Amino acid sequence: MPYVFKPDQGPSPLLDAPNIQGNFATYASTFASTSLGVKYNHTPLNDPNQGDHEVVLMELLANDPGVDTDLVSVYSKNATSAVSTEPQVFVQIPKFLPTINDTTNAANIGMQLTYNKVNVVGPQYQSFIAGGYLVYIGSTTDITLTITLSPIPTKILVAIATPNTMTTAGTPQPFNVSTTILSSSTFKINSGLGAATYKFTWMAIALA
Repeated sequence: MPYVFKPDQGPSPLLDAPNIQGNFATYASTFASTSLGVKYNHTPLNDPNQGDHEVVLMELLANDPGVDTDLVSVYSKNATSAVSTEPQVFVQIPKFLPTINDTTNAANIGMQLTYNKVNVVGPQYQSFIAGGYLVYIGSTTDITLTITLSPIPTKILVAIATPNTMTTAGTPQPFNVSTTILSSSTFKINSGLGAATYKFTWMAIALA
């Protein structure tokens, strides 16, 4: 017969009641914990969604944890960009390279999944691609100005631009547009098309 352990080993259930009540009070407090007004553990008890996870807390690691045969690790680690060093979410898979299709013997390091800022208000928009890349999109009618990316990246990898209109009063115009990268965060659009006539849309990909 299996043993049944009571909170208190005394003979009377009356001795168990305070311990059981204390346990439930602890559960209720833990499930209702908040940080800056946000529930960070579980939905509080006595709620239709009680027990559901609200936020998953991750311990900040100093290095990639490494993974075994068929596991994937999702974890938090500091990521350094041109803007700052902040905790971000990373993922590490069991094996990156080499494979049967790519025999490159590359180190299996963690891949950064998040970034600390996203621009959603124009005239310049910016997003993040897993692996530490920033994508910027914007437009301008004044190509004499230097375009500065925000937030500042570590290095611009490519910048391209195109005019939104290819004709003037029905007359086809040449597609003579290029860009010049001036620094790790700035570039210019080069074109013989009149800035007053054309609006140029541009895109840049950079390292965070």
